[in-house]
Amino acid sequence: MKKIVINLCGVKSKGGITVINNYLSQNKSNELYVLYDNSDLEQYVENFDNKYIYTKRIYHPFLNFFLDKQTIKKINSFDYIIHFGNFGFKTNIKSYTLIQNILPLVKPFESLRSFVLNFVYKYSFRISNEIIVQQKHVADVIPNQYKTKIIGEIEIKKVKQNENMGFITIYEEIKNKNPKFQKELLREIASKFDEKITVINLSTNNEIYDKNFIVLENLDRNEFIQVLKSHSTYIHTSEVETVGLPIYEALESGLKVVVPNLDYINIENENIFKYEFGNYSSAINAIDESINNLGKSYCDVPIYYENWKLF
Repeated sequence: MKKIVINLCGVKSKGGITVINNYLSQNKSNELYVLYDNSDLEQYVENFDNKYIYTKRIYHPFLNFFLDKQTIKKINSFDYIIHFGNFGFKTNIKSYTLIQNILPLVKPFESLRSFVLNFVYKYSFRISNEIIVQQKHVADVIPNQYKTKIIGEIEIKKVKQNENMGFITIYEEIKNKNPKFQKELLREIASKFDEKITVINLSTNNEIYDKNFIVLENLDRNEFIQVLKSHSTYIHTSEVETVGLPIYEALESGLKVVVPNLDYINIENENIFKYEFGNYSSAINAIDESINNLGKSYCDVPIYYENWKLF
């Protein structure tokens, strides 16, 4: 049995929680000590030895100076630590850091936050034995002097094509999600196609309401999957993704997906329709092609999963 510390500090997104659940489901036989700073994670960690961290996130790269001596001693008695929140702190045991947000690496000058995080990431790289990434395109942006391990794998699964009609997309008011383009594209879709348009709104600062849209909020993962299955086409507009998990969830649910021709979805499949990033007419053509391509009753599609058995 391995003794593992998992540092969940900084994990807040639904995607991050999905990663944690994937890890926990594959590591039931190990002894875990959990550090976390998000009360929403309590339901996932309550059955493990855990400690809630009150120290502000800005100080977490140097958390070893803020934790009490007993906690530090306990951490250093374990075999290794995995930091799930993009950066970690120094310990006397083996250290692994998972990168779940690629933006500070590819666009460090996008904002002051990205600029600062770029420095924090690189500090964490220096104190880590290995950097864990989910996809190859993430490994490609990490400096060569740091060792990486890719845990994301693709398997092919036969799924039944969804017979329902309608478009579905996820909207978030974050620059790399390309929200301005997405809003205009949705309005063009509404003017050109008769199918319903459902928007899963993750934004708290900018609501996306339109008489042509069905807007849904506060869905958990199971609810999201059920909503997916009542549509035929999922539309994705992001410029930068670490994984783009909803793309694979849509494929597994029997939907066609319309995505930009970018490296985070470097896969060819009969249910994947690509368009030139940021090009409205190219996106409309891809959407038109997707709904006119009746395809087969069943289709082999790529499914993403994480192999945490490597740790």
